[in-house]
Amino acid sequence: MGVEAILIDADGVLQRPTADRHAQWRALLGGADEAVGRFKCDIFAVERPCHDGGGDFLSALRDVLVRWNCTGSVDDALRAWTAIEVDRGITELIGRVRASGVACHLATNQEPYRARYMSEVLDYPSVFDRTFYSCELGCSKPDPSYFRAIIESLNLPPQAVLFIDDMAANVAAADSIGIRAELFAPVMAGDAVDEMQRILCRHGIKTQRDRLVD
Repeated sequence: MGVEAILIDADGVLQRPTADRHAQWRALLGGADEAVGRFKCDIFAVERPCHDGGGDFLSALRDVLVRWNCTGSVDDALRAWTAIEVDRGITELIGRVRASGVACHLATNQEPYRARYMSEVLDYPSVFDRTFYSCELGCSKPDPSYFRAIIESLNLPPQAVLFIDDMAANVAAADSIGIRAELFAPVMAGDAVDEMQRILCRHGIKTQRDRLVD
């Protein structure tokens, strides 16, 4: 059975932080560079409960800013939170794959604010056939129920679906229910398109430009 649909992760595959995001976090802390790592960990900690659509990320983010005595505003923090650089080489490749007849879907863990930004500002609904945000499904990776919900929605057998993610735990979870799962692991950020092409080639994915991605 060939691949009929591809699920593609966002952070670490399709997109990455902009070059200036670290500076934006640092500005929120009044220039305290050494504290940025711990500050981000606190933000990620309050984000995780919101992946399944519960909680109130904006309220939790405000609490983090107060706890850290941040000099910047919530709006400043949200600008840093959504400082996203999209890999246009990957989106071009996705377009070619879709043109060949294979559906491509976004499969990502996101809290509602960032999910809305990705859909409305980054315009991912025009890049993908469908978008599967964890906060809308009510479950998140690596819970196998996340993948089962997508498979049920697509009405496809698991073996007809290819999942690409940069987190080994997510890949293992997809594999556990029969989905073809591949770890996205480019040596360097500039190798992302080549890594995607290698994965597609292993699964015989054809594109409009090439008879076989290689």
